[in-house]
Amino acid sequence: MLSHEEIQGLVKVNFGEEYEHKIGEIKELKGGMFNAIYLIQRVDEKNGIVLKVGVAPGRDLLTYEQDIMPTEVACYQLIKEKTSIPIPEILKYDFSKKYIESNYFFMEELKGVPLSKASKLMSKQSLDKIKDKLAEYLVQLHKIEGNYFGYFTDDKKHQYDTWKNAFLSMFGQLLEDCKFHKVNIPYERIEQALNDNIQFLEEIRKPSLVMFDCHEGNVFVNKRNGEYEIQGIIDFERAFWGDPAADFPAAFIMSDDIRKEEVFLASYLEKSDKKKEYTRDDEKRFQMYRMYILTVMAGETFRYGFLYAKLQREWAKSEILKCLEMLEE
Repeated sequence: MLSHEEIQGLVKVNFGEEYEHKIGEIKELKGGMFNAIYLIQRVDEKNGIVLKVGVAPGRDLLTYEQDIMPTEVACYQLIKEKTSIPIPEILKYDFSKKYIESNYFFMEELKGVPLSKASKLMSKQSLDKIKDKLAEYLVQLHKIEGNYFGYFTDDKKHQYDTWKNAFLSMFGQLLEDCKFHKVNIPYERIEQALNDNIQFLEEIRKPSLVMFDCHEGNVFVNKRNGEYEIQGIIDFERAFWGDPAADFPAAFIMSDDIRKEEVFLASYLEKSDKKKEYTRDDEKRFQMYRMYILTVMAGETFRYGFLYAKLQREWAKSEILKCLEMLEE
């Protein structure tokens, strides 16, 4: 956690000494489980700016979580350049660790509210419109293609030529992390299910940008002229280059079958120029990707408080078992 003096210092370094006098109230935003986020109000300005500070070096993390803030900034830059997806503007970023021991960036404030809160107040018709638009934005995101499969990296040995090899490596490392933290999940069944279904990944030939975190908490909406609209999508730090369909279970984590999200799936298939139907092979891949994010959810609980960790870990394990049943059919 940064002090007000440290935050004021970062503002001064990035925006100039004259900007220091424009700083109003500084408030830490709660709800994030990973980074520290601060809302900085500006004197005589309607909108504030947000400072997002990454995890300090030396903290115990899952392997894929190591130094991932540059991934998020790279995604914002790609999305701004290649799509019309609404995202906050990145104002400044610094990965030098010269002024503080963590990576950080400044971005504009989003005035809307997370869909996770707004959806409770929305009619089905309004929520369906949001899901329709979300499908359109994910189609745009998935048109961004990379040169390799896997997480963002400059390390050639982790830039994979095939999605199959990338996903096996990603999942394998995650399972090693879970074993290290003594997470109680059925490792042998998971590994067997991956091996038995790995052929379904061979159909994926081109690496697309996958957010893998587009859940309701990261989709901000506001109301204009009586209608809800998506104001912005945030948090791209889990992104990787892979199968676009991996975004489905991440966006709808509570659903064990994306076909239950009829409006979203129909809209996605209609708008996509790559994918026009949802097949039996897609069902298998969906379960593999859902099992992966559920394993992430189980694995990350080592850093949470006892009760929250127990609830998330047990729920994730029960859902992993459902995935296994479908993959073992």
